[in-house]
Amino acid sequence: MTEQTQAPTQEQQEQAEVQISLQDIATVVQMIDVVSRRGAYEGNEMAGVGMLRNKLEAFLRQNAPEDENPEGQMPAEAPASVPSGPMSGKVGI
Repeated sequence: MTEQTQAPTQEQQEQAEVQISLQDIATVVQMIDVVSRRGAYEGNEMAGVGMLRNKLEAFLRQNAPEDENPEGQMPAEAPASVPSGPMSGKVGI
């Protein structure tokens, strides 16, 4: 007996509409902050990443209810590990 896999129909795809919440956007902002502290972005990438982060943060401020401050899912102080090497003593976290 062989199983046949069928691609989802267009109707099934339309029913599974993806929703993005303010909390999801807040999590992305936190992720950008954490990886930038860890040095994951190169210098030439920082401007674009920073502009996107600032736009997301502004969107959150504009769209969040006044009594609510959406927070992301990441811990506020996610630990950053610095690999050992010749620059490890020069990296400030």
